Amino acid sequence: MSTVNLAYTVVTNPDSLVGFKYYVKAGDLFDAEDYSAVYKLNRADLDADDVLAVQIAVGILTPGEWLAVSHSVAA
Repeated sequence: MSTVNLAYTVVTNPDSLVGFKYYVKAGDLFDAEDYSAVYKLNRADLDADDVLAVQIAVGILTPGEWLAVSHSVAA
């Protein structure tokens, strides 16, 4: 079993929303199941504290902001 750590950054410039990245816009919710499916990860491997941190970060976004979510796998 590997631990999948999540990281995020706030993006305010829509022109930077390029490529295949996972974005959550202000007003939406972060869905860990969806994120896992998109990247073919085992949902149970996502670090629970990281999932909570991303959910909180999305909750405090203001209109015109997006959260760019990424991950790394620690063996």
